[in-house]
Amino acid sequence: MLKSNDGSLGWSVVKQVMLAGVLAFALSACATWRIKPTLAGPGVPIISNLQVEPVKVRVGEAVRITFDFEDTDADVVETRIFPSEVREWVYRPALAPKVVNLKTDKYGLAIGKVETHLKWESEGIRVLEVFVVDEQNHTSNALRARVAVIR
Repeated sequence: MLKSNDGSLGWSVVKQVMLAGVLAFALSACATWRIKPTLAGPGVPIISNLQVEPVKVRVGEAVRITFDFEDTDADVVETRIFPSEVREWVYRPALAPKVVNLKTDKYGLAIGKVETHLKWESEGIRVLEVFVVDEQNHTSNALRARVAVIR
């Protein structure tokens, strides 16, 4: 156990442990207030194989995001990407997603791959949360990834 010179537990250590606990709780619950995936079943899209490259970028550099989707109804219309951030041990949820229109090139496909790019103008840890929505407003499962943006 860490103790200060007077033998008591250091206040800075207690604050760090508390911040780590709050951060872990916030990250585990970050998706629950935004979008609830539709229960799995016929016609509900499924996404998999989320890849973010590179996972560490400089401010202003693009990150490539790809993932696969399956939709038996072949009616996917959009992807929603929620780029939240962790800065100075504080989790800040995104208020608006990046919406990628899939109707033009993915509509009518039962299986496919989505690719898009994101970049940031400030440093920090970004938590990306990805969903696909179909024409009947079925929402896929969520996938998450993390990106470190540095100077």
